[in-house]
Amino acid sequence: MSDIPEFPVETVAGDDIVTIHRAPRYFRFFAVGAIAGVVVAIILTLAFSGSQGFNLAQVFGFLALVFVVVGIGVGAVVALLIERSARRSARTITVERLEGGDEE
Repeated sequence: MSDIPEFPVETVAGDDIVTIHRAPRYFRFFAVGAIAGVVVAIILTLAFSGSQGFNLAQVFGFLALVFVVVGIGVGAVVALLIERSARRSARTITVERLEGGDEE
């Protein structure tokens, strides 16, 4: 018996053409936009604290609701622009499809 492991036999089943490009992680852009919206809401709440008939929590809640949605939208647009610019540098390559061996 030898200590050399036996490798499964693989054969080339065909060639495929694929396009490779980098894509942004959208959730991270949404999260950064939402956090930026909360920060803007905090700043505006403290800057305009002289609201008539509303306490600071109500003003912050309304501003946070608006600016979180706006921030997520801006984050989505930035992610789409980054993806569009990444598609310009996409490469098309040929890969070999293998058959045989362990199917795990």
